[in-house]
Amino acid sequence: MSVEGANSVVTTDQSASAQHDARAARLLSEPHSGHLDSVTASKLDAHVVLLNNYVRPHHVAAYTELAKRVRALTVLLSVPMEPDRSWQPQWNDLDVRVQKNWMFTTRWKHSSGFAEPNFIHVPIDTTQQLKELNADIVFSYEMGMRTFLSCWYRRFHPEVPLVMVGNMSEHVEAERGLARRLLRRSICRGADYFTYNGPSCKRYLESLSLPVDRLFEIPYCIDSSVVFDGPRELSTSSERKLLYCGALSERKGIVQFAQAMHRWCDLNPQRKVNLSIAGNGPLKDEVAGLAGQNLAITFLGDCDKSKLANAYRDNDIAVFPSLADEWGLVPIEAMSSGLPVLGSFFAQSVEAHCEEGKNGWTFDPTNEQDLKAAVDRAMACSDRQLLDMGQYARQSVAHVTPQRSAEHFCRLIESALPRLRS
Repeated sequence: MSVEGANSVVTTDQSASAQHDARAARLLSEPHSGHLDSVTASKLDAHVVLLNNYVRPHHVAAYTELAKRVRALTVLLSVPMEPDRSWQPQWNDLDVRVQKNWMFTTRWKHSSGFAEPNFIHVPIDTTQQLKELNADIVFSYEMGMRTFLSCWYRRFHPEVPLVMVGNMSEHVEAERGLARRLLRRSICRGADYFTYNGPSCKRYLESLSLPVDRLFEIPYCIDSSVVFDGPRELSTSSERKLLYCGALSERKGIVQFAQAMHRWCDLNPQRKVNLSIAGNGPLKDEVAGLAGQNLAITFLGDCDKSKLANAYRDNDIAVFPSLADEWGLVPIEAMSSGLPVLGSFFAQSVEAHCEEGKNGWTFDPTNEQDLKAAVDRAMACSDRQLLDMGQYARQSVAHVTPQRSAEHFCRLIESALPRLRS
């Protein structure tokens, strides 16, 4: 795919520019703003470059929509896929290029009680790639070396706006070390705009003393192919069916949740519960050992998109007991499929979209009593209540689409490139 050169940037009055940016930030903070539907009636004359570590299916969905709305889109990746992911990279028709990258594996230990591998990427050819691509605007994900190197490029090309795409939460970021905090201070000085994917991410960025007119929302979306979009009916089973989707790892809190369900079933021997698990991981045997006389645990293994949609179809409640997730796609996929969510508020998607007693129940996974109380509330619901909550769940996340994510990208592009504002 050929790359066209960047057009010249038209200088505008700085005060008017700041007012425009502040107005755009307010528009983007409104989740249901009708203005977004008409932002880009035609393609924006801009070559956009996105830098990320790797792309997941929801990224592909959002980038595909963005590519329809701009003159050119190039995606630079540190790696095709990280080692702990079970799926193969699929980029569709996107212009994707894999960078020269140094990858280091460290051990991430968190006070919530988990430890897991953490992959650190240093894409060493970032400045060279950006120079060759001659972008109009650069989006770099996260506040690490990728964005630091993009800031270095920006220093010598001040006409090219740099946007740090923030997918993070206060809970995850609170325990970052000194070196990373110092690196982020440098990035705060070097980038032009910063984006947030939810309320916790926004609060974290605000804690870095970033001006409000430099903060924009770029919301996550989901891959609709994993969603069950058919009608749901009242359950005809006496067994309550719960679904967990994700890795069987310490960070996901699945052992603590299975223990809580085991205790609940012991106290309620007249009730039958089936916990279906879509995913694999090192804790499978430990989780399996928590099955009981009236608690069945069914392992579905790694599920492709159709199997995952069927799993959402065949269950009553989705559970997401994560100890730390900067977002968490499963709760939104489940709600889109008509399932209420029993979720940890350490997942930002739960904080952003789960309304207690309306489309789900929230809890602190590190507090045994809080988890027990949430399980009690969920299990006390009748089949009719669950069906009604599932219908409300679908309505509450109907706006979480790739199109909406792309429109937020475009609104920021228009604000950052003065020549596109006319």
